[in-house]
Amino acid sequence: MYRETLKRKAALLILACAFLLFLITGEPDRSGAGGEALESQEAERLVISDDDTKEDALSEESWTLPDADAQVRVLLLSDSGSIYHESKELDREYPGTFTYYEESAGWVIVNEVPLEEYLRLVVPSEMPSGWAAEALKAQAVCARTYAVWQMQDYAYPEYDAHVDDSTSYQVYGSIDAQETTDAAVEATAGQILLYGDSPVKAYYFATSCGVTTDENIWEDGDSSLTPYIAGINVGESERILDLTDEETFAKFIRNKRAGDLEISEPWYRWSTYVSLEQIQENVEKWIQVSSAKSEQGILLKDGDNYVSTKRESIGEIRSAEIIRRNTGGAALELLLEGTEGTLKIQYEYNIRLMLGVPGGAVHKNDGTDVSGGDLLPSGYFVLEEVYEDGVLSGYQIYGGGYGHGAGMSQNGARLLAEQGADYEEILNYFYTDVRLAILE
Repeated sequence: MYRETLKRKAALLILACAFLLFLITGEPDRSGAGGEALESQEAERLVISDDDTKEDALSEESWTLPDADAQVRVLLLSDSGSIYHESKELDREYPGTFTYYEESAGWVIVNEVPLEEYLRLVVPSEMPSGWAAEALKAQAVCARTYAVWQMQDYAYPEYDAHVDDSTSYQVYGSIDAQETTDAAVEATAGQILLYGDSPVKAYYFATSCGVTTDENIWEDGDSSLTPYIAGINVGESERILDLTDEETFAKFIRNKRAGDLEISEPWYRWSTYVSLEQIQENVEKWIQVSSAKSEQGILLKDGDNYVSTKRESIGEIRSAEIIRRNTGGAALELLLEGTEGTLKIQYEYNIRLMLGVPGGAVHKNDGTDVSGGDLLPSGYFVLEEVYEDGVLSGYQIYGGGYGHGAGMSQNGARLLAEQGADYEEILNYFYTDVRLAILE
């Protein structure tokens, strides 16, 4: 999804100049704990030079940032989610230019578009345009920062495409540009979040259960490299709470805390039922798909060890158990015992797949029911055994939140904006020790 080893192109001279400019303009220090008000509406001016005399590289972890006129190359997926289209004709209009690749399976279409134009179709696709202006600005900065981070490499190198237009990166073009979101993009033009001298992985998600997590929920995540994404309590409750213990987390997720910011949100708490038969169906459906994408995420017990596997089945599922949790209580390891073997499922996405309830009823915090999908709403949940005639038949799942839970909660951002917070305060609430800078 992204690259940790960065290009050897950033010059010490450029960084020194940028720092000198920072001192000359007298900008305040914008680092600090989430929720603190910043001292100025002005962002640090980050001048990115195209000078090729950069051979005195600072280190392998220096960033070569795009300038404000950078072009994002977006691979457009078909309605079925495939990279291949039946023809070069598209159902909607896009800004920018196109590159077409004719393959035996169909046409691959890449849309090259200026960064700010790209955001005009991302922000309304990721956040409702009717939300508070400051929340929309926060979303614009997150989307721009995430795009800049992705532009360091190509997700589809064979087509020189940085990203695609799906939720795997950022949704692009599902909703046309809107006046309010255009205003948010314009008001924050060029602004990105930095930690140190590098852009942050500005993850965001829909709704928190009262806490967030760090990026160790993913196989390629390393929270030691992203200290700005930390597990925090979202609300007035104590900011530090250890929820890695099963009993502590169970008590937390089965109750509501009066100080939680999103306590009235529909997805703040939810519950559903998953049968052993459904779990078995999920395993047989997704094990090969997940194993192909993950080296460690799907492991089979072999004696006292667990090894990678591509087995399609472990027989009849007998039990499921969360055996490890990440910061904030997000499920990190799930043990599935079958009649023909035992699987260890790692990382929140894989776990949500294996316990998904497609077509099943999910009861939400507001009392409404919705149809479940392939993924559980979040990785914040506990399993309660359900028996029929004395035999384990499945699990009642009690959970909270919607989405992966790392970075900025979008509903939390809306609520903070409605309470009077500006977009800089919102960003500093969810990301630790970050500052704004402007691409030149």
